[in-house]
Amino acid sequence: MEMARVGLAKAGDRRTNVYRSLDLIREDVECKVAEQVLLKPNFLSNKNQLASTHPDAIRGAIDFLLSTPTPPKEIIIAEGGNEDFSGETFANFGYPMLQDEYSVPIRLVDINEETEWEETTIYMAGGVETIVRMPKIVLDCPCTISVAIAKTHDVCVVTLAQKNMIMGTLHKDDRIKMHGYPSHDERILPSEAQVLNVNLIRLAQYLKPDIGIVDGTEGLQGNGPGGTDVVELAAAASSADVFAVDAVMAKAMGFEPMELGLLHYADTLEYGICDLDRIEVLGTPIAEIEQAFKPHETTEQQLQWREASVEKFLP
Repeated sequence: MEMARVGLAKAGDRRTNVYRSLDLIREDVECKVAEQVLLKPNFLSNKNQLASTHPDAIRGAIDFLLSTPTPPKEIIIAEGGNEDFSGETFANFGYPMLQDEYSVPIRLVDINEETEWEETTIYMAGGVETIVRMPKIVLDCPCTISVAIAKTHDVCVVTLAQKNMIMGTLHKDDRIKMHGYPSHDERILPSEAQVLNVNLIRLAQYLKPDIGIVDGTEGLQGNGPGGTDVVELAAAASSADVFAVDAVMAKAMGFEPMELGLLHYADTLEYGICDLDRIEVLGTPIAEIEQAFKPHETTEQQLQWREASVEKFLP
């Protein structure tokens, strides 16, 4: 039976947690490191650090990359964040300092400013096809790493490493289409959950990171993915199987992975391993850090992501 491995580290500060979680699975991830590596943080907010990837999580990842036998010759940190002007979020959270701290060249890329895109098909509510655009800078990179945060969500129950890689890299004008509706005001649960989970697994064919990291040093609970309701998990998790790391962190947050649409589809379609019985957790046991995150107030509707005719829309 195929297994996945996840490094789960409760080692102290955020930077150490991320480094240690990767070090626990070093033999799984060293082989994936290429001359160019793209790190994808999550910038949900341009001002709320709790809802956005902390630069110390990025530091932990870079520390690990530079400890490998063949470290990258260039690191790209790329995100299409929610901001008032290009580069604002990088500046607000201190990301430019990273460029002076390391000898390896680090390039900060605002994906919202990219001009080269590839198209793929998704579905709106009701089954109508539409097109979304994916950035070539991400598609063409030989090694991509999603550096996400442990957060609850208003459609998918949780938002972790795989969702981070997809939703923050798509063309900004196309992201609302993933929800199945042309505008945020028109979104309706549970059909929105049915559509978004299907569209996410469709795009995972193209935008599945080589390595997944979820920083749970400080998680966000309640009516996420924004807000300030913090949970101190004090740990980080990493894996060469992004779906396995998402499953482990979902469990650590008090949710059953196979009850979540994206993870259920990933496991069923064999995109990754989400069944905890097939995941070996190295380092800290899940039970040692597990805390029941307060779910979003609409979670009961979000969990109604199953729809009888959805198979025809799956990849």
